[in-house]
Amino acid sequence: MPKNEPCFNDISVYNEKLRQAYDIIEKSSIVVFEWSIGPGIPVKYLTDNISNYGYKTEDFYSGKIDYWDFVHKADVESTKIAVYEKRASAAKEFKHTYRVVCKDGAIRWVEEWTLWERDSDGNPIAEKGIIRDITEQVETAEKLKLSEERYRKLFENACALICTFDNNGRFTSINNACAGITGYSKYELLKMNILDLLLLSKENKRILTNDLINFVREIQNDSIELTILTKNKAEVILEGRLLIINDSDSDAEIQAVFQDVTLRKEAENKIFHLSYHDKLTDLYNRAYFDETLEKMDKTEEYPYSLIIGDMNGLKSTNDLFGHKAGDRLIQMMAEILRASCRKSDVISRIGGDEFAVVLPKCSSKEARNICNRIKKLCLTYENDMIKPDIALGFGTKENNSKSNDDLILEADRKMYLDKPYVRSI
Repeated sequence: MPKNEPCFNDISVYNEKLRQAYDIIEKSSIVVFEWSIGPGIPVKYLTDNISNYGYKTEDFYSGKIDYWDFVHKADVESTKIAVYEKRASAAKEFKHTYRVVCKDGAIRWVEEWTLWERDSDGNPIAEKGIIRDITEQVETAEKLKLSEERYRKLFENACALICTFDNNGRFTSINNACAGITGYSKYELLKMNILDLLLLSKENKRILTNDLINFVREIQNDSIELTILTKNKAEVILEGRLLIINDSDSDAEIQAVFQDVTLRKEAENKIFHLSYHDKLTDLYNRAYFDETLEKMDKTEEYPYSLIIGDMNGLKSTNDLFGHKAGDRLIQMMAEILRASCRKSDVISRIGGDEFAVVLPKCSSKEARNICNRIKKLCLTYENDMIKPDIALGFGTKENNSKSNDDLILEADRKMYLDKPYVRSI
């Protein structure tokens, strides 16, 4: 026996392996075919698992089913054009997708991979290949496409400002609200940096410029407030969260989702102002005075002082000139107190004609000096028909041996002694 000639046993093993391969194919969704190129595209070979589509091999061998009957009508023309062009191009193989119609009328997507057998002149004489059912993949891809489209629309049309930027702060995507709130077009924003919009101190801007990604790592998912400057130089307060999408130092992407809360913050500030301020004078009210004095006691930032003042002549002004004149007198006294006290002092109107001033880090001597300044400023109004005047008393707390109640009583007692009818006794 020649050395390279296969023996009977070798052929048996080879045939067994072919049979096993055939069995695997028959149990899969892959249909193996060979068409003869000619009228009607007669079938030379077709695996039995064409039954996956409801047909029998005999349907094709007999010519009862034409190949183009198998292809969905809407895809026949485009499939013919694609196949014929590839045949004419002398291509060796071709892969394309189209729909087929099952015997029960169901429509499936397939991927066909075709190899051409050609004669000595290069003319195709047969097509061999496989048809693979890809319906699930197509449906999954379509669902994914629809899902991506839905989320793209949500992203684009959301009322919230949504954007992404890289670890250097350069914008990578922007939704419509982001452009609307900032006043910049998407084109303009994609050339900008998030730091170009933020209102920051020079130090904070330096920190974020040098290490933006680590800043975001520390505060991501926490609700934060940011203030931006729009294209029209208007300040807008934003509230929301930052999230690192791809946490890589070299290729990080940060997502920002924020709401414009400017109007809400303005309303909150207005409510806060009304809650703690006297409407007539715009000084702090009794509630804020009580909270401030309690806070001073808890922090024990000694010494701190307290001035209590009670206006003189308010009742007679109201009786003689009316309440509008009395209101003006109260406002004049508020102006005097503001002009006489330090910026750190908390000036409150605690009653109709009563005022109180909490003076942090203030000695007894300084408190007395402030009282004297108030008195002197009152005298500058001596040419007015309505003359402001106030009785003042003060007290100082050097340590915790004295309570705030004691401090108020001390200042109140001194104020009483400063009343004109008491001084005249």
